[in-house]
Amino acid sequence: MATNHLQSLVQNAKLGHVDSFGKIYDLLVDRIYRFIYFRVDTKEETEDLTEEVFYKVYQKIQDYCDEGLPFEAWIFRIARNQIIDYYRTKKDLSSFDDKIEIEDTGPTPEEYTVKSILQEEVLRAVKKLPDSYQELIILKFIEGKDNDEIGGIINKPEAHVRVLQSRSLKALKKVLEKDKKI
Repeated sequence: MATNHLQSLVQNAKLGHVDSFGKIYDLLVDRIYRFIYFRVDTKEETEDLTEEVFYKVYQKIQDYCDEGLPFEAWIFRIARNQIIDYYRTKKDLSSFDDKIEIEDTGPTPEEYTVKSILQEEVLRAVKKLPDSYQELIILKFIEGKDNDEIGGIINKPEAHVRVLQSRSLKALKKVLEKDKKI
């Protein structure tokens, strides 16, 4: 996504142009939905939380100032906070459901089965990690965020993100190795 285009849309939305906010929504809704989807229990809850995120963004867009935190990271931070609030009110600490849709073009049945089994193993292993590690893995490897963006989302310096990421991957490796031995 072109950063200048998004910045232009943000500026226009801050001036009250609803169509610009609609374009921001169109650009980011799928990514926010996907980020939330991997952290909550049902599709319906994902849809509700995504709606709440964009409602908050709409209400607070006037407060956004680009002071080193890109707009996209600002929205992901709001989504992250919505997820935290969701679990606080639910009092359920489980997260990262075993839900993922595989969208591949033309794998053989054998390839599909192997890939599906591997994804299930990895998702089960990720689910056993602490929430902070799950979050880093989702942001880095599912959302494709760089460490600077992740730092903006979780409010940590980039160097700390690299350390946490390394720990997350080592923990994931240990879980996968342990699961193979069982």
